[in-house]
Amino acid sequence: MALMTRLARLVRADLNAVLDRLEAPELVLAQSVREMEQALDQGRQALTRLDRELARLALRETALAQEEARTADALAEGLTEGREALARPLIRRRLETAGNRVRLQTRRAELTQERGRLAARVESQAARLDELRSRAALYTPDAPPSADDDRGPLDPAWSAPDTGISDAEVELELLRLRRQGAST
Repeated sequence: MALMTRLARLVRADLNAVLDRLEAPELVLAQSVREMEQALDQGRQALTRLDRELARLALRETALAQEEARTADALAEGLTEGREALARPLIRRRLETAGNRVRLQTRRAELTQERGRLAARVESQAARLDELRSRAALYTPDAPPSADDDRGPLDPAWSAPDTGISDAEVELELLRLRRQGAST
């Protein structure tokens, strides 16, 4: 029984090791970056659609204001001439237009709030994407060093390119420099 348990544990361990090798961290990281870029693009597209809708509503509101002004002029003219039969449909149109403008203004206010929330979310996503990209650059061996990389030669994570100079050669040069310093 103990042999079977140990064998099963060994198989699971080997299987986990194989899966770890198949799940290349660089590829998973690159896929995460791509997914975040897609989400950011979708957010930006949604912002563009909201901007177009807000512009369309603004044009519609302007058209309603012009229609309301024309109706008010026609109504004033009809009332001064004493044509009350003509005034009733104009009053109805003016009231409908005023109601439509109120509903349109309410919708614009709602869309403006939604746009603000969406813009904040897109900005947050962009910041997270930039952060992920900078972190990914640290883990990607082929990535060029970033401009904000402030690590220096004293940092243990700093690594100089392989120049073919061995540690022994470095130690010999250090000894030579010490001797020169002591002799001067």
